[in-house]
Amino acid sequence: MIIRSILLLIVLIMPPTSAIAGFEEGEAANRKGDRDAAFAEYQAAALAGDSRAYGKLGSMYLYGLGTKRDYSMAYVWFGLSKESGDKYGEGFQQTAASVMSAEEVRQAEMLLNDYRKKLAGP
Repeated sequence: MIIRSILLLIVLIMPPTSAIAGFEEGEAANRKGDRDAAFAEYQAAALAGDSRAYGKLGSMYLYGLGTKRDYSMAYVWFGLSKESGDKYGEGFQQTAASVMSAEEVRQAEMLLNDYRKKLAGP
């Protein structure tokens, strides 16, 4: 949990990057099978507020593609995806929640709220 808190702090103070370039580069890397690069690009795009990257990043966390499998982070990104209008976001968020304890879901909801605030901007 300490590592996750440190990572969240880093995310919250990072300046936004070019969202469009990150998403498109993520798509290109994903098509080539370079999951590590795809994850990095989708993450940059998502943190810059590109909602197209939310579900992609959630999937990478859910299946452990380009990153360690993390159901809590999958829950967060699918939640943001759902809120941005992705019709599949809710179903995938429920999939992530189905393998989490009630306490893990509660913590993921708190983290989701933190990300909502970060992505809403000043």
